[in-house]
Amino acid sequence: MGVKVTQRTGKSGWWVSIIHNNSRKRKRFSDKKVALEFAKKIEAKIKWAEANGSPVVFSRPEQVMPTLKAYMENWLSTYVDNNCKFSTASGYRQVCKKHLFPPLGSRPLDQVTRKDVKDLVATWNSQGLKKRTILNFLTPLRELYNHAIDDGTVTANPVAKVGMIVKGCKASSAHIEPLTAIEVKALLATTKERYSFLYPLFLCAVRTGMREGELIGLQWEDIDFLGSFIEVRHNVVRRQETSTKTNRIRRVDLSPQLQAELLKLKENLQLESSMKGYAFPKWVFLTPHGNRMTNEVLRKGFYACLEAAGLRRVRFHDLRHTFASLLIQQNANVKYIQQQLGHSSINITLDVYSHLFEGDHR
Repeated sequence: MGVKVTQRTGKSGWWVSIIHNNSRKRKRFSDKKVALEFAKKIEAKIKWAEANGSPVVFSRPEQVMPTLKAYMENWLSTYVDNNCKFSTASGYRQVCKKHLFPPLGSRPLDQVTRKDVKDLVATWNSQGLKKRTILNFLTPLRELYNHAIDDGTVTANPVAKVGMIVKGCKASSAHIEPLTAIEVKALLATTKERYSFLYPLFLCAVRTGMREGELIGLQWEDIDFLGSFIEVRHNVVRRQETSTKTNRIRRVDLSPQLQAELLKLKENLQLESSMKGYAFPKWVFLTPHGNRMTNEVLRKGFYACLEAAGLRRVRFHDLRHTFASLLIQQNANVKYIQQQLGHSSINITLDVYSHLFEGDHR
């Protein structure tokens, strides 16, 4: 005789196995706590029956349907964390906490209807959220229900055919504010004067178009000074090392100005580490305390430099758009721009920067 609670490898849900009088019965539960409680009751029932010489009669238990929040949290920790990039898992958690749990979290998983989802989308749309943002909010919800269907917890996905749900939402318009060549010059001059430790980083941003996380994750081993290029292979998201956005390694060219600046930075770091007796850092861009650069330090310095230079307030990501904009103005080949930016498709490059291309240059 025995009662065991187990979980199948790679699967969600918990199984209670009952072996008694040469027979075996199994029952699946989506919630571990409910499974343990059921197993405890069965064990007590068997012990009482054996003590009193009575037959054991097993009634079919009624499974308690978990709430959306409980099931989602279990799915995030057991599946998403083990199968998705850190940035994806972190993004899912933010969406759930801010946008999904407040309106739907307390509802039983099988009682969230398609109308509930449509009403939620209508609310987001009325708040001015764009179609792309709404689709991003719905992604973890859709994937959750696909998972729940696969493990037998529910039979329908209220977020299926998501295109129909967001059909009436306003399409996202490109939000791009590249700096002009004159503004870039002013920004770099101010940075060099007031925040010199950020100057090589900002110069690298406007000369390579690398993403913020790619710049923070840049290591000296990624730079080929003889070949005059950088291999973009690392990314840092919320202080966690991860792969690049497209999971690919790409090469970006070093301009003579940037190459000279990075060589100068490396020589200074080598001299400083030698004089102070510590190991040469593997990270290219550091905080004033000698640690790997952080998003907080980078952005605080960036906005301070914009203000000090008398420039309009743009996002740091707009330095990436600035790089692309300057290449387009120089009549660079679209394929080259795509490769430098690391877009998975040339269509993405054309879609994002369509308003910057003119005539046959597209």
